[in-house]
Amino acid sequence: MPRIWAGVDIGKEHNHCVVINADGERLLSRRVLNDETASVDTPERVVADRVAAMEVLNLIG
Repeated sequence: MPRIWAGVDIGKEHNHCVVINADGERLLSRRVLNDETASVDTPERVVADRVAAMEVLNLIG
C-alpha cells in the first residue's frame, strides 16, 4: 500500500485539510467547517480506498 499523510490546520470557524502522497503530490486540499465530523470525515473519504490502516490524532484545546 502506498503511504499518504493527512494534516489539519485547526481554526476557530474553519479547518484546512491537506493530504499528500509519498512523492509530495497533493491529493486533497480542502477548507472544512470546524466540526469534528467534517474534520475527520474529509481525510477518511480520500484515503479509505488507498490505505489498510489510518491513525488519527485529535488535539483539542
